[in-house]
Amino acid sequence: GFLDMFKRNNELLDTIQKCLEDYLQSKRAVFSRFYFLSNDELLEILSQTRNPLAVQPHIRKCFDAVKSLRFGENGVDDNGKIKYTSDILALQDPWGEEIE
Repeated sequence: GFLDMFKRNNELLDTIQKCLEDYLQSKRAVFSRFYFLSNDELLEILSQTRNPLAVQPHIRKCFDAVKSLRFGENGVDDNGKIKYTSDILALQDPWGEEIE
């Protein structure tokens, strides 16, 4: 009945959570700065791999003296929004100094 279905779904959820944790651990093993991010923050970044700006809100947790990154631009999209490349052109520190 419902109890058996609930128990089975609980087991499946545990399996999914373990697989997700293993996946995130594999990403952290490749880039150790990801250890400074929560699972939710890391998932947000990984789910938007085509959007280089997705890392901006989390950059300060990964690097002590970096406030933000400046990415290269690649024209505008159909909605008039700037398209960015994954090329990092400069780092900005918390005091406003930009390092190219």
